[in-house]
Amino acid sequence: MKPKTLLRLSLLGSTVSLCLIISQSLLFAGGPPDPEDITGIEWEWVQSLYSNDARALPADPTHYTITFKPDGMLNVRADCNRAGGTYTVKEQSIAVKVTHSTMAMCPPDSLDGKFLKDLGAATIYFFKDGYLYLDLKYDSGTMKFRP
Repeated sequence: MKPKTLLRLSLLGSTVSLCLIISQSLLFAGGPPDPEDITGIEWEWVQSLYSNDARALPADPTHYTITFKPDGMLNVRADCNRAGGTYTVKEQSIAVKVTHSTMAMCPPDSLDGKFLKDLGAATIYFFKDGYLYLDLKYDSGTMKFRP
């Protein structure tokens, strides 16, 4: 082949590659979705493990949930009560503020108060093996959630 033909084929290949890259990036306007996004998922509380080796294990994790909305609001189910509030995230730091709750009297073995208290103490979040973890202030413990 002539050098000019090789140059043209090389330029054509580069142009096609560039077009593929651009089309892929347009599919993900603003970048690909973040796999570690906490929003839009109803997270079920699996357990809390505290620094003194104590554990809080809900009998039914579906009765203790939190859903982080993209607008900074949150919905909470704390056993027989429903709650709401706000949250802020910056990098791996998180602040949860439960601002309102129903006040139904849950069964004596309910963990509703502990659950709400721990949520309010969350300072850091991270993911491991598909679970969401919330570290509590003063290194006092960690909450574990499943999607």
